[in-house]
Amino acid sequence: MMTAAVYICTDPGVPAFGAKGCSVHLQEVLRELLRRYRCVHLITTRPGGNPPADLAGVVVHALPRPAGASVAAREVAQRAADAAAALRLAGLCSDHHVGHRVGLVYQRYGLWSAETLETARRLGVPSVLEVNAPLLEEQATHRELVDAAEAERRTRRLLAAADAPFAVAGPVARWASSMDPRWRSVPAIGNGVDVARFTPAPVRETAESRTLTVAFSGTFKPWHGLELLVDATAAASVPLRLLLIGDGPELGVTCARAAAGVPVTATGQVSPAEVPVWLHTADLAAAPYPAGEHYFSPLKVAEYLAAGLPTVASAIADVPALVADGTEALLVPPGDVAGTAAALGRLGRDVALRRSLAAAGRRAAETRLSWTAVVDRSLALLAVPAEDVA
Repeated sequence: MMTAAVYICTDPGVPAFGAKGCSVHLQEVLRELLRRYRCVHLITTRPGGNPPADLAGVVVHALPRPAGASVAAREVAQRAADAAAALRLAGLCSDHHVGHRVGLVYQRYGLWSAETLETARRLGVPSVLEVNAPLLEEQATHRELVDAAEAERRTRRLLAAADAPFAVAGPVARWASSMDPRWRSVPAIGNGVDVARFTPAPVRETAESRTLTVAFSGTFKPWHGLELLVDATAAASVPLRLLLIGDGPELGVTCARAAAGVPVTATGQVSPAEVPVWLHTADLAAAPYPAGEHYFSPLKVAEYLAAGLPTVASAIADVPALVADGTEALLVPPGDVAGTAAALGRLGRDVALRRSLAAAGRRAAETRLSWTAVVDRSLALLAVPAEDVA
C-alpha cells in the first residue's frame, strides 16, 4: 500500500498557491513531500488559486475560508475550520479504499488550530509542526485578539499534540519552547531555497563604467527597511540602480523616495516562478532591515545566495548563523544606512570580491540551505522508518 503525507494549513492569511513569502514556503515543502511520498494531500482554508504545474499532483482539500462580521465571529469560524480540517484528516487516515495509508501529518502553525494534530496523535500518525511566528503576540499587537485565553490554550494543545515541533528561527523557537506543555526545547530549522530553480546567471562582461543593479525581492512591507535601502543606494560610493521585484503597500512610497536620485525598475506583482528570471538581471542583492526586534528567517537571503548574487544583509535574528560574514555575504547592523551604503560601495568597486561572494554563496545554498536539506532536518526529528517514505 502506498504511503501518503498530509499538509495542513488553516491560517486564512496564507494563500497556498499565492505569491507571498509564506505561500512560497508552503509550496516548497509540498515539493519536497512529493519527492518523498507516493501521494500528498493539502488541507487548506485558502488555496489562493491553481497550483503550479509541478504541484498538480497534490490532492487539494479546500475548506471554507473562515469569515465573520466581527473579530469574535471570525475567531469562532477559525475554530470551526480547525474542527473541519481534523474531520477531513480523520477521513483520509481511515479511507483505505483509495489505496494509501497516511504516514505523516505536516502542519503549519495556525492560531486557532489544535484538533488537527490531536486527531493525528489519537490515530497514531506521526506529526511535524512548523512554527513560523509567535502568532499570539502578532495578533494581539498588530491586529486584534478577542479571546486571548482560548487562543493560548489552543496553541498549547497543538504543541502538546505535535510529535516534532520546530521553528524557522531561534527567537521563534524560544517562544515555542516557552509555550510547549511538554517542556521540550523546540529546535530552529531555518528557511531554504530551491537550488534547481534559483541558479546563477550566465557570466556577463562587466564594464567598469556600467551602473550595477541591486535587487530587492519581497512583499514591500514596513519592516523590510525599504527607506534604508533607497538611502543607502543613493549614498553608495559607486553609481547603482535598484531592481524592485514584487509588490506591496510600500512599493509606491519606495519608488517615490528613489525618484530623487536612484534609477529604479519595479516589476510589480510576479509569480514565484518569475523571481529567479528577474534576479538574473541583477549584479548585487540586498536584504535590509530596520533596527528593532526581528524573529523571522528571510527567504530572500537564501534565494539571493542560490542565484549567485553578492549580497548585503542586515544581521537580524538568525541571519548571522545562516551565512558567514565576509565570505558568503556582507552583514551590516540593522538600520545602519551608512554601513549598508559602505558595503554596497565596496562590492561595486571590487570585482574579485563580488566573484568570491557569489561562488561561496552558491555553495552555501547547495550544501546547507536547500529545501531538501531543510525538510530532511525537519523529518529527521521524527525518525520516520525508511519504509514509510517513498
